[in-house]
Amino acid sequence: MKSRERVMRAINLKEADRTPVDFGGTIVTCLDLNAHKRLKEYLKIKDGRDPIVDYTMGTVEPCEELMQRFGSDVRRVGLNVIPPKIVDNVYEGGFGIRYKKAVPHEYFDVCCSPLADTEDLDKLKMPDPDMPEMYFGLTDRARDLYENSEYALFADFGVPGFYETSQKLRGYENLACDLLINHGFLTALYDRLLELQKRWFGNYLDKVGKYTAAIGYADDLGMQDRPQMSPETYRQVIKPYHKKIFSFIHEKADVKIMLHSCGAIEPLMDDLIDAGVDIFNPLQTRAAGMTPEALMGKYRGRAVFWGGMDEQQILPHGTKEDIASEVNRLMDTMGRSGYVFGPGHNIQEDTPPESIVAMFEAAKVYR
Repeated sequence: MKSRERVMRAINLKEADRTPVDFGGTIVTCLDLNAHKRLKEYLKIKDGRDPIVDYTMGTVEPCEELMQRFGSDVRRVGLNVIPPKIVDNVYEGGFGIRYKKAVPHEYFDVCCSPLADTEDLDKLKMPDPDMPEMYFGLTDRARDLYENSEYALFADFGVPGFYETSQKLRGYENLACDLLINHGFLTALYDRLLELQKRWFGNYLDKVGKYTAAIGYADDLGMQDRPQMSPETYRQVIKPYHKKIFSFIHEKADVKIMLHSCGAIEPLMDDLIDAGVDIFNPLQTRAAGMTPEALMGKYRGRAVFWGGMDEQQILPHGTKEDIASEVNRLMDTMGRSGYVFGPGHNIQEDTPPESIVAMFEAAKVYR
């Protein structure tokens, strides 16, 4: 099979000839800036570009030579990146949220939550989803890849999800209280966010929807040992809004929705599927209840999983034998239907380049 057919069969829960592989096809299966530089140096790749595609995470889309070398079946057609104005390692992002660089790392953490001390939504700065700079040339790029390559195309992430955005706007403690005792405020906020997301995803899908297999939606709901809220709270407060935006996306284009949500989210997965999620990423296998065996035992034929290579321990600290064994386990357990293999998240600076090579070399053997 060609890459596109392989991915399309897998994400439609049909058997592919071999397990699809993704490296750099989404903004959460890429590399940290320094990891990218070290990997290119290790492999003696001369491409000098390191294009940051997400400044919050310091994420770089790998060069085409790397994606081809590692057999990636997916290519991203992400929105154009507008670099922020960084002063003293601080910049202001959407909604007036301020971020500070976690020196010496490439990540930027939230350092100012605009609604931490107020519930006045009229003071909230809303990002502009209609900025032409974000979409310039996007349709041509998607069409060219669709017509002149064999790859499956992934429409990356737009504005972050309801929970994640409100967490950054209000701060962790305030939002935890809002979820329990301040539903009126959250309803008013989420109504505004819903209209923003509709415009954002609508614009994006108008440009690339007919060429892409899937689109990303980011809303981190999990911790290492449990969800960040009870299933009851999720159902009452957040699920209705997920259902509305996912329905909008599905009606807008024939694409699968990939939810990026780190951590132990298994207790929420039935509700997320009911809300409209087709694909779960990153498949954080060390989080509680998220082993490949447990998930495929319960959700095989009902949901697609994307990612899975353990980046907490095995990839950064394991031997080549450890890495090959884990790749074999994932491919054997997850199979060739309902699964796309890839890193569990963006590969970080502490991962040796030889370990990255070992992962994808093993994938060629076991896929």
